[in-house]
Amino acid sequence: MIKDVFIKTDGSVADNICVFFILQILSKDQIKSVCQAIIESGKQYARRKRKPFPLMYSYYGTEYLGAAHGLSSVLQMLLSYQDMLSRAEKDLVWQSVDFLMSQEQNCNWPAELGAIIERENELVHWCHGAPGVAYLFAKAYLINKKPQYLDTCIRSGELVWQKGLLKKGPGICHGVAGSAYVFLLLYRLTGNSKYLYRAQRFAEFIFTEEFKAGSLSVTSIYSLFEGLSGTICFLVDLLQPDQSEFPLFSIFV
Repeated sequence: MIKDVFIKTDGSVADNICVFFILQILSKDQIKSVCQAIIESGKQYARRKRKPFPLMYSYYGTEYLGAAHGLSSVLQMLLSYQDMLSRAEKDLVWQSVDFLMSQEQNCNWPAELGAIIERENELVHWCHGAPGVAYLFAKAYLINKKPQYLDTCIRSGELVWQKGLLKKGPGICHGVAGSAYVFLLLYRLTGNSKYLYRAQRFAEFIFTEEFKAGSLSVTSIYSLFEGLSGTICFLVDLLQPDQSEFPLFSIFV
């Protein structure tokens, strides 16, 4: 079953690495080697492109920032295994985390580095934008408890509450369930019941006639990220919010 889930992810490097780790295919030494290779790749790219920050990557020639293909999920994964990094490597990761935090625009992040968010065109999706980037700062907060990271997550959640009822379907990549997962994240981080209320309201919206009439139809129905599988995960997590986690994207371990 998990192998089927792996095949149906969107194929981005960060997702696949997370799946490998969950399956425990890699030993600790192998995980350490992968992390070191990721950091070295990011250093070389940033140096070659003369970036004013230590780590950067590109996906099909684009310097994405979001969770599906971009910097935020790479850094999140590295934070998850920071005990395997040297002090110098940790410093590079944390410098990059703070750099990404500085790229916030209107409580959101552009899809790619250097882009300017125009309000009518901003993406508020897990794959691109605040609903996905929030997980990086949640992980950063859980590690060092600096309030600015939690504040960033909270601002992201407020943006999702305003603009997260998407027309691209119910899925978790760029759909309503993906947006709503950030409320379950905030509920676990803060214990504030308003976030559980918001997650429930988003879930109810999926079943409204307004949503059914106005959203795109689901084509890859069994896909974890773009189909109904991820949506079902979200609905199940609503029943156990204290244990909820975005699929294959845990920050609580």
